[in-house]
Amino acid sequence: LILLDSLLQENQKMKVALLLIGTLCLLAGTIEGFTKPPRPDGKPPRPSDGKPTRPSGGKPPRPVSECAPSPEMKTVVKLLEQLVDKVKELEGKLDVLLLSDTSLRLDHTWQNLTTGTYAFLEEPCTWFEARDKCKAIGGYLVEINSLAEMNLILKTSNALGWKELKLAFWLGLNDIQKEGSWVWEHSQRRNNDGFRYWKPRPDNDETRPDNEDCALAKGTSYGWHQSPCDTKKKLGSDWTPATVCKKDG
Repeated sequence: LILLDSLLQENQKMKVALLLIGTLCLLAGTIEGFTKPPRPDGKPPRPSDGKPTRPSGGKPPRPVSECAPSPEMKTVVKLLEQLVDKVKELEGKLDVLLLSDTSLRLDHTWQNLTTGTYAFLEEPCTWFEARDKCKAIGGYLVEINSLAEMNLILKTSNALGWKELKLAFWLGLNDIQKEGSWVWEHSQRRNNDGFRYWKPRPDNDETRPDNEDCALAKGTSYGWHQSPCDTKKKLGSDWTPATVCKKDG
């Protein structure tokens, strides 16, 4: 089953069907031996030694190497062909489903910059969805460690038209565990110990009703702002949260 499962990946269905048909074809002689009528003396039919014999008054038999499928074999082949057609049909329906459901589609291209490797995903999402998307493509929600890295990310996102589209982007930075203690999700480093780009600085007020526990880069300068982690729709000034992922190596 494991072997078949690996063979069925991508476009291997037809190859598997042909392999099965060929195997059945090679076994045709054996199956035919089991389906021969018994000898007049009641004993089972003699196994063939591979040498053609000429019955009295008849035509010489075909070589053993030739495949002459019985009606039963033809039925099996026909069923296999129908199975292949059904697999193709289901595969086409799955492709349509994936193309129509944007929640299942993660179009991305990793870009190698001097400060790391990044993916820019435009689909609006919450902080939690952004984190999960990055994990799904082998990375993590972006951590920015220097002004040079921040400027390079902004240069790339601007080239993609994000500023014109008013697309903000989530950072891996949050204080979900403890109010006022901003930590990078992937490395678990405290932001107080590294580069910061807050505009304005977070107020860390535990009494605020909106629980702004996640960091979002937005606005014309893409300063870091604290924002509710479940923000997905357009924010003030029509900015929409998107995702920047990062991966090591």
